[in-house]
Amino acid sequence: MDFPQTTDEEFQRTLMNILDLSSKDNTYKFAFMRFLIDYCNTNSETHVEFSKIAEYFFKYYWLQECKSKFRQAPQIEKKPEIIKIIQKEFDRPFYPQTFEKITKEEPQKIKNCVKKIVKLGFHNVTWRFQRLKAGLSVEEKKIFFDYKISKVDNPNRKWVDLDAGIDINPKAIEFFKKYNTVLKKAVNLEWARFLEKLNLGIPRLIQKTEGEIVPRTALGKYRKVLEPYFKNCYYCNKILEKNQTHVEHVIPFDYIAEDNIWNFTLACQKCNCTKLGSLPPKKFLDELINRNKNYRSKIPMLDTSLTLLGGNNEKIIRDHFENAKSHGYVVLKDFP
Repeated sequence: MDFPQTTDEEFQRTLMNILDLSSKDNTYKFAFMRFLIDYCNTNSETHVEFSKIAEYFFKYYWLQECKSKFRQAPQIEKKPEIIKIIQKEFDRPFYPQTFEKITKEEPQKIKNCVKKIVKLGFHNVTWRFQRLKAGLSVEEKKIFFDYKISKVDNPNRKWVDLDAGIDINPKAIEFFKKYNTVLKKAVNLEWARFLEKLNLGIPRLIQKTEGEIVPRTALGKYRKVLEPYFKNCYYCNKILEKNQTHVEHVIPFDYIAEDNIWNFTLACQKCNCTKLGSLPPKKFLDELINRNKNYRSKIPMLDTSLTLLGGNNEKIIRDHFENAKSHGYVVLKDFP
């Protein structure tokens, strides 16, 4: 296709129109824009098969579903097809692996997901992506990429030729490469704003939307602070052995995304490795709140941590627990 002559300013205005004004009942447009930004940053090939686009979509949504458990629609039962595809293949309640490790451990499951995403994920977002609002009218402006339509049922139901892939405007590739960092920040911010309304109270929502690894800190310093006061496993109450003592997140790290001593206890290796990314029975939350209250004046680091959490820290901690539970984090029953 001969694409129209387009300036960087026009590319930018069009992207802002898509981000700010186009209709969105799911996050597919954000994912498609993120694909264009990520792909063009490292590739110059203009023709892209839908299987390649599906690989990018899988990564974005696997992280949001399996690591962050984001709610994607106002009705819990109304899930985007891509989320349903991933949930069917990756049905465990907790995945401690990084995405890179998952690609090595579960290549067949990923292949199954990508194949289904190609079949079900692109008919609408592909032709709707470049439809722009101009006053009361809506018109398609193919300046970023072109594609083929195989069938039209009506103006709002079109079928994209999934075997044909898409052809990206070479000038658009240059644009996405040139402004890659700022464009990625813009789309991630708008994506997070969309998710924020559906995931109230989720910690570090923007960072999780970006898909970046939340940095972990060394936990040894917390163990040294807690060991003088706590000699038994927080869960099973057995005496802690010196080389088998673990610093444990009561509310899972994958949800809370922070290392704070208000959420830390000492646990034996067996309990820590059994609990993993799950929530403990609620009685342990009550014990955590009482522990924080009783030892706040004795442990300066704990006092600082609770001060930063806020004056109503007890409610905040309970809200975190309930919010994590409502988003799919499993509460263990027979534990320890």
